[in-house]
Amino acid sequence: MNNIKLIGIDLDGTALNSEKKLTEKNKEVFSYCKEKGIYIVPVTGRPYSGIYEEYKRGMMCDYTINTNGAAAMEVKSGKRIISHTMNDKTSLEVMRILENFDCYYGMFYDGYGYLKPSDLEHEKNKYKNTPLFEYISRTRKTVDNHYDLLKKIKKCDNIYVIAKDSIIRGEICDSIGNVSDIYFTCSDYNDVEIGGNCSKGRTLIELAEYLGIDKSEVMAIGDGGNDIKMLESAGVSVAMANADDRVKSVCDFVTKSCEESGAAYAIEKIVFNGEKVL
Repeated sequence: MNNIKLIGIDLDGTALNSEKKLTEKNKEVFSYCKEKGIYIVPVTGRPYSGIYEEYKRGMMCDYTINTNGAAAMEVKSGKRIISHTMNDKTSLEVMRILENFDCYYGMFYDGYGYLKPSDLEHEKNKYKNTPLFEYISRTRKTVDNHYDLLKKIKKCDNIYVIAKDSIIRGEICDSIGNVSDIYFTCSDYNDVEIGGNCSKGRTLIELAEYLGIDKSEVMAIGDGGNDIKMLESAGVSVAMANADDRVKSVCDFVTKSCEESGAAYAIEKIVFNGEKVL
């Protein structure tokens, strides 16, 4: 067995299939890792409310990393053990820039995303009759004015932007590029995910250090653009077959797709030297 002690795994398109479910094979392998003392950690752009109880049970996880590295949570206590938020000054600067573009955005804080009522309705209509509808319903709340909410909470975990198209997304990225102490990434053609000075990769390595685990003992598995920093940070990196070429190019190994339990396949092959987990 390779000396891997912690495996950071993206959720959507990686641990989860297209139906947003954990396959039985993935659950079996995650359980086996738990028996062997290997931490399985979901590392996701989702807020904490989007890491459902069935995911936590199925992944046998003691810790989660959510909102693209804004927080690492201890599952048993529900407490943050690592936090990287944007302060109110930076958040306000970003929101004022966004007002100049054809887009809408949500502000994520304390495990939920806050959207204006009309924008939430738009999202629900967009994803109606798809697996994402449940996710939107469970993780979003409404707010009439983001500025008033920011005055109250003084900080936020992340600002998630949906632009009208990829051209506007590019213009937004150019405009926020000069804002200090932020990190932003894109996981789809028209989104921008803006957070504090953190990434999935930074928080994954900080969690490893918290647990007394060396970077060389960390494995990461992902499929999207917001996984690249995590994959580059880990001692061993794995891309899903359904990942785009940018992701595959930074990884040590390309596994099967999320529909084929690719996360389990990679763990069996790399961590357990090809041993099949029954």
